[in-house]
Amino acid sequence: MTIPPEFRAEVDSLPAPLRALLDAEIAAGNSIAQVGARFPAPPAGAYVTLTNPITTRSRESGGGVFYRFINSLNSHSFSDEHQFYFVLEPPVPPPPEPDMDAIREAHLPKNRPNYTSPFDSDSAAARFRRSMELDYVRWRDGDGYDLDAIAHASQADRAVIEAFLLPRGVTDWRDVEALAALATPGALAALESAWSHGSARIRTAILRYSPDLIAEADRIHSLVEILETASLNQGLSQGIDLAAEFHPQPVINALLRGTLRRSGEAAVNFAGFLMFLYGKARSTFDWDQRPFFTRFNTDNSQQRQTAFLELCAKIGVDPSPYL
Repeated sequence: MTIPPEFRAEVDSLPAPLRALLDAEIAAGNSIAQVGARFPAPPAGAYVTLTNPITTRSRESGGGVFYRFINSLNSHSFSDEHQFYFVLEPPVPPPPEPDMDAIREAHLPKNRPNYTSPFDSDSAAARFRRSMELDYVRWRDGDGYDLDAIAHASQADRAVIEAFLLPRGVTDWRDVEALAALATPGALAALESAWSHGSARIRTAILRYSPDLIAEADRIHSLVEILETASLNQGLSQGIDLAAEFHPQPVINALLRGTLRRSGEAAVNFAGFLMFLYGKARSTFDWDQRPFFTRFNTDNSQQRQTAFLELCAKIGVDPSPYL
């Protein structure tokens, strides 16, 4: 496809990295749905909206292109540094409505053998609904919803469970865990939507319970972002746990940078985890080595750098790329 003449002026105004992205998408079979010079672009800039999601690069910043999710447009965007020019993906579709036919089916009396209404107190749907009513003790102990009920649910039960979950939104790790176990089209669409604009805590839960839903490049990008920005009670602790299972080099780099640049509390945990990752500690936070780890809990840059150099010597990493 070539650039339609009516779009030529705006397209020619794009900075070179964005124009290269647009050309690559068109060469790959994508097309332009709309151009304009209003939100998210200021009057001095322009945007191009594509008809299909971008496939020629991952959703991450780099090479003069800056990625972010614009929630008010419900769209993934790629912009220049100053956010004057944008290449936009089409809006993310909303999660599908619950299967109302299946829900109505669940309400009807059934005469076939071995049928249990999902509204009977012993049905899988009813057991799952009861498990959603968390008291303080179950919340404190970290109990999730009844996944066994999902595993043994009939099709009608699953439709009712989906109808319980979807209107709630994805607000907690329990919702993520249950939607991943349910794995209906509606449940997976809800997780995809939550991944696009959820908090670090929600995205960490999705990485844990439904990693196959996310492309590897996006998993890496999101985990690095969590390690670099999240607080310990808003997803960072879970992010460190994920890094124990999934730690490609960009993740390790983020941990090493964090021991130098993040707040002392995060840096202490990163140092403990890196010692474990490189086989120099018995656990992700070896209490026998706590005096060394706590040296990272300082705002004194010289003291932090000294501790960092000692850490690199212990684990056999060249410190120079991080200084």
